[in-house]
Amino acid sequence: MLNALRHELIRMRTIRSTWILLAAAAAVQFVVAYMTAGHSDQTRLWRFVGSFNTTLPLVLLFPMAIVVGAFGHEYRYRTITTTILTLRSRPVVMASKAVISALLAAVTGVLLVLVTLLAQVLRGGAPDDWARIGQVLAAVVVYGVLSFLVGLGLAALTRNATVAMIVMLAVPIVVEGLLSKWLKEWWMAPFFSAASLVDTFKWQSPLPLTALAVLVAVGAGTVLARRDV
Repeated sequence: MLNALRHELIRMRTIRSTWILLAAAAAVQFVVAYMTAGHSDQTRLWRFVGSFNTTLPLVLLFPMAIVVGAFGHEYRYRTITTTILTLRSRPVVMASKAVISALLAAVTGVLLVLVTLLAQVLRGGAPDDWARIGQVLAAVVVYGVLSFLVGLGLAALTRNATVAMIVMLAVPIVVEGLLSKWLKEWWMAPFFSAASLVDTFKWQSPLPLTALAVLVAVGAGTVLARRDV
């Protein structure tokens, strides 16, 4: 397993697009936070939280492409067979990609919070409620981990990075938004519910997305183990 983790980490770290996409996410978040910090009629804490409320799923699409490419590019460039033969275990391949994806989500969460604080400092001052800042960081990481696992699983199931990215763009941002009038219960919109953890910090908010992530990841692992790659 350690060799698989090292292999996946090196693959992700040595691809130039990884750093470009992380920088793009940070840049977009900085712009959003800088604009939100301009609401001088609101408290600093409101402006900090508001920087994540509605745009988090969109900002995370950039690092999502890194995660989706972990499987999508393997199938596109036909390196999945080499990866499996090298690591000698399909479950280990799936598990290592999931662990590194979760690690990327944590790094991304820290990065987004830092650039948001920087934008607020440049625009008038950051909040001093470190407990609330920590809650927002935890919420961003939780949402990132769960959504990344869904994206990773979809890429493994479809063997296509483009299809997985379209789904991860359409469902959280378009479908749940358009159907918000009909999705009355919180559990009916898993992505929106998990993203609302930033604002409400209710423990049950990420449960629907957790269930979806587990379902997709387990399904992807099962299919990967059984099919001829």
